[in-house]
Order: sequence, then C-alpha cells, then structure tokens
Amino acid sequence: MEKRRSFNQYRLIDLGIFAVILILFESIASRAALSFTSQPYSISIVSAITCIIFMRWGVYGCFHAALGGFVFCRATGGNTDQFIIYMVGNLFSAAALLLLKRIGPDRIREKVSLSLLLSVLVSLLMQLGRGIVAVILGASPDMIAGFVLTDSISTVFAMVIIGITRKLDGVFEDQKSYLIRINREENKDIEEGVDEGKRI
Repeated sequence: MEKRRSFNQYRLIDLGIFAVILILFESIASRAALSFTSQPYSISIVSAITCIIFMRWGVYGCFHAALGGFVFCRATGGNTDQFIIYMVGNLFSAAALLLLKRIGPDRIREKVSLSLLLSVLVSLLMQLGRGIVAVILGASPDMIAGFVLTDSISTVFAMVIIGITRKLDGVFEDQKSYLIRINREENKDIEEGVDEGKRI
C-alpha cells in the first residue's frame, strides 16, 4: 500500500525544491554578472522565486528571500556588510504579504494585473530594503536609488516569470487551496466512474 505524504512533508519538499532552483540559477546569474562588471545592471531570480513562494506558502517565502541574498553574496565574494544588506534587505519583501492577505491569493492569481503588481512589489521592496539597510550601516542615501536602478531588469524579469507561471496549473497558487481543489476533482472523477459503471 502506497504511503501518502503528510501536508508538512509536502510543504518541506516543495520549499526544498524551490530552494535548490534558487541556489542554482542565482549562482549562475551572479557569477555571470562578475564577467560584465562594466554593465550598470544586474539580473536576479530571487524576487521571482520569493513571489512564487509567498503565493504558495505565505511567510515561508522569507527563507528564500534571505537565502537569495546569501547565495548572491557568496557567489560574488561579498563582505560581512554585503551579506547583512542583501539578506536582511531582501526580508523587506515580507511587507508584500499584507497585499496578499488583503486581496487574497485566488484573486491575485486570476487577475494578470494583480499578479504583476505583486511581482513588482516584492522586487521593489527587496531593492528598497537593501538600500535602507545599507544607509543604516553608513552608506550614502543615494544608495537606495542605486539599488533600485541597478536591479530594474530583475523587476522586469520577475514580471515575465510570474506572467508565465500563473498560467501553469498549481504553480502560482496557494498550495492548501490547490490540494483541496485537486482532491475534490479526483473524488468527482471517482464518483462519475462509479456512476458510469452502474449504468453499464
């Protein structure tokens, strides 16, 4: 008899898979950025992954936000201040959960404009957070605008990723609601199969 995974096990596995995806792609993007140091812009997948996790699991996305900052600094040889700036700064994106809670994940998933709004909000909050933490650590206030401008391509990248994933069944969706929906559909198919068998 096949043993079913518990909800907590499913969540842990899911969060782990997205963490691995984040580590792989962010490491590649960060190392690639080192080869183009003359370019004023950078690209990152952290805000997109964090946005997806916020939708799927809510506050658990904070782990991926901080992890993304760690991976970036580790890949680019960041110092202690940079680790603090990126890891703590990325956690400012948690404020986007207020929008998610107020509007509701289902409505955000269904409307393109709201999905894109969430992706932009998560990205901007990360950038502003890094700038604010940098200023607290002694940097010039101009750093806030610098973080936003430098990472503007990542914001667009996040919008593209969210625009794609929201069309994929169950990806950009609250997982508790998704599992309930899938279970309901499976039970309906079973009931229809039984009814069909009785008629035969």
